[in-house]
Amino acid sequence: MQSLKEIQAKRNLALTHKHIAPLFESLNSLQSLPQNELGNATFSFDDFIDLSLPNLTESSLHHITEVAKTLIPWRKGPFKINSLEILSEWNSAIKYNILEPHLNLQNKIIGDIGCNNGYYMFRMLKENPQKIIGLDPMPLCKLQFDFMQFFIQDSRLNFELLGIEDLPFLDINFDILLCLGVLYHRKSPIDSIKTIYNSLKQGGEAVFDSIIIEGNDEIALCPRNKRYAKMPNVYFIPTLKTFINWLEFCGFKEITHIATLKTGIDEQRKTPWSNAESLEDFLTPDKTKTIEGYPAPQRAYLKAKK
Repeated sequence: MQSLKEIQAKRNLALTHKHIAPLFESLNSLQSLPQNELGNATFSFDDFIDLSLPNLTESSLHHITEVAKTLIPWRKGPFKINSLEILSEWNSAIKYNILEPHLNLQNKIIGDIGCNNGYYMFRMLKENPQKIIGLDPMPLCKLQFDFMQFFIQDSRLNFELLGIEDLPFLDINFDILLCLGVLYHRKSPIDSIKTIYNSLKQGGEAVFDSIIIEGNDEIALCPRNKRYAKMPNVYFIPTLKTFINWLEFCGFKEITHIATLKTGIDEQRKTPWSNAESLEDFLTPDKTKTIEGYPAPQRAYLKAKK
């Protein structure tokens, strides 16, 4: 069996791949910024992750902007550094603001599975957690996180190039685990939920979201060719009842249905910082179906206790 260090070393090799290495070098160029320009920084962790650097020159801001542009596409956000606004494809504030009233984060050890660039991790700092560990195997996400963390430098944050299957190797009993936008990409969502359950402290809580299909039947959609709204590797899209059943199968109790909401183009949209296509390109003109002919995406949010 591999050790955590062996897994980390293997995953970190992705940072040396030919399409990632130049981005890594670009990010490292931030080290040349004058230290006196980075002082007296203030941060706001609201809808924007907002950094104010009062001593920053226009020349340095231009440098920062050019580095941020090398890291396109930015899928989660938004972020702001002085006048620079990084408007990501997803307005992730919409999702976080739904979940925030249901999160008790103070002094907690938190894991964010599939954390992307850490937007939710930065948002959670406002509630004074003990530690937040983000897991995502995508090297571009790691670089975007490191870009923001270069300025914020909060020691409570840790990003690991790991996936949900690597949770047991961390040997951490979490107070809270977030699993947002992950389960429908897993070949066995029940195994993934059980892994989350086993990684929580007794009494710990997990927050999940998943695209769902309408209906009262205990079934799941299995998209042809594993594609849904142009997303690859989509295996199971459950009804709400099935989604709840999955959590119950794995031992979760006190399951709370927080909300079910349709995804709109105010939440997922094209911006200069995103990919060339977004939600409007994934749906039929009347926005009722995906281009594959499936019901347009809506997400259910659930909270459950171990």
